[in-house]
Amino acid sequence: MLRKYLLPLLLLLCACTEKVDIQSRSDYHDYLAVEATLTDRPEDPQRVILSRSISYFHNEPQPMVQGASVKVNDVVFNEKEPGIYEAPEGYVCEEGVEYKLRIRLPDGAGYEAEATMPEPGFRMDQIDYAYSGGMTMDMDSLWTVGVWGREKDIDSYYLLTHAVNGIYQPLEMAKLAPDLYFNSNEVVGFPIEALLQSEVLRQQYGECYKYLETGDVITLELWTLDKGYFDYMLALTMNAVSIPLFTPQPANVPTNIRGEHVLGYFAVCPVARASVTIEDPFRPYFKKMLPGF
Repeated sequence: MLRKYLLPLLLLLCACTEKVDIQSRSDYHDYLAVEATLTDRPEDPQRVILSRSISYFHNEPQPMVQGASVKVNDVVFNEKEPGIYEAPEGYVCEEGVEYKLRIRLPDGAGYEAEATMPEPGFRMDQIDYAYSGGMTMDMDSLWTVGVWGREKDIDSYYLLTHAVNGIYQPLEMAKLAPDLYFNSNEVVGFPIEALLQSEVLRQQYGECYKYLETGDVITLELWTLDKGYFDYMLALTMNAVSIPLFTPQPANVPTNIRGEHVLGYFAVCPVARASVTIEDPFRPYFKKMLPGF
């Protein structure tokens, strides 16, 4: 009796299948991808990175855009590597100044954007670390990073990131916050960041997630963003699936760059930064909280 109904059911299922081609926005247009975030720190490379978007469904490096003309105000950014355009050594951006990015591609296509550096929202004086213990059966370990400083009584937007021995965590792992809620108050040893270090994360994201050892250097950065760049980063990190930013291309991310078929954002940001060197990696307290430090 079962055979009587099974054969028609199988025929029905086979008849209802249909091949569906899923296409992404970059299948229709070749988008210019712009990474352009300038800071107020002379030790930071001030660069604009130009590439071409690729389809969401293709796992391949994005092609870099070479031979472009890139200027910020009257300063020429020279191409140091394919698609990577850098300002002259020592170039920095200043608070309250409006900057205009102009890009001209070899095919004549032009792109423009403006950005003004916001007032720094937080003064970072120093940081310290404390070991918080193993977390799982795989011996993943957690360190807490405390911060000392002061936040201004202004509405600010932040991106918090860290590095171990100069190697920064991937963009999608950074933290975004519309405010730190310390307005006009001194901040003393606030546990602002948690570093989960594990071999699994190390294999996936690199040496930023290595187990901490004596002599390692932790660097904490707090970027003050304008509202537009905060919204962009929020959308980007929610959509991000890999690094670099546009491999593959996230969808529904806003942009302030004018031109045909363009993605990305132009921003200028003040950066608060501090570092600490690991002495005893398993020290369970902030040394700076002790008398005399």
